[in-house]
Formats: sequence, structure tokens, C-alpha cells
Amino acid sequence: MTKLQTIVTHLSMDAPLAATVDNIIWPEDISFELTPSMALNDYRQLYDMVGRKWHWVNRRHLTDRQLAAIIHNPATEIYVLRRKGAAIGYVELNYKLFPQVEIVFFGLIEDEIGNGFGPLMMKRSMQLIRTRAPKRVIIQTCTLDHPSALKLYQSFGFEAYRRKQVEIIDD
Repeated sequence: MTKLQTIVTHLSMDAPLAATVDNIIWPEDISFELTPSMALNDYRQLYDMVGRKWHWVNRRHLTDRQLAAIIHNPATEIYVLRRKGAAIGYVELNYKLFPQVEIVFFGLIEDEIGNGFGPLMMKRSMQLIRTRAPKRVIIQTCTLDHPSALKLYQSFGFEAYRRKQVEIIDD
């Protein structure tokens, strides 16, 4: 069992959200689609592939019932980025506290980092969120995440509103 210290940064963006009017052109072999009722094993595998290196732990030990209650909730939307049908990243949105929207998880598998998909996924996610006219969008990152995560979120207009030190137990 490894105990890791990290600083969590909470970021937000308040309405009106900036409009992104230009279309996103995905490479021919790439798709980014809503995946309703995602199979629990598929979710677990993608969560692990995207988050293990960054010490994502909070969903690892949930029971099937606990995980299903979260990801199959009508307020949760999961968009999966795929290359030739294989999952290579995802964004999980939570509308439970609407008009606040939370970007709960956002990431790519390690081999796809640096290929320009992070900004495209964020841009498309913000387009999708904006159609609902929320009052606020929140996201968080920590010092264990990819070093570019905070800069990416800030480049889209998110501003830090709280930081706190926490301990993560990664087994």
C-alpha cells in the first residue's frame, strides 16, 4: 500500500460559457460518442487504462452495485474516444446538481497522450455541456495527474477556486 500526498485543485467556469462555433474534425479512424449503459467491466478497464498511471483510485474498489448506481444514473453521461473501435479515452459528465455540471473524469490512455486529442475532447465536451445552458461547470485535478492537465483546463477558461492537500492510498 502506497500513501501519496497530492494537492487537489478545484476549478470552475461560470456562465455564460464561451461559445466554440468551429467544428471539430476528428481523424478518420477516431470517434467520440456517448456510451449509454456502459458495461461495468468495460468501464473498469477504461478507468484503469486511463487512470492507473495517475493514481486514480476512487472507483477501483466499488462493488458492481455501487459503480452501476453512478455510471448508469440518468444524470451521468460517458463519452468514449475510440480509435478503430478501441477505447482510448473518455469523459464522464455529471448533471446531478444541474445547473452545475461536473466533468468527473477526463483522460486518455498513455499511448495517445500528446496526439492532440485532449484539447479536442475538452472542446467537444464543452460544446455538449453548453447546449444545456448550465450556470457553472466544475472539474478538478491534482499534482499526481498529467503535468499538462491544469494548463489544459485553464486554457479553456476554468479558474482555480480552491486547493487542498490530500493523501491518496494506492494499492
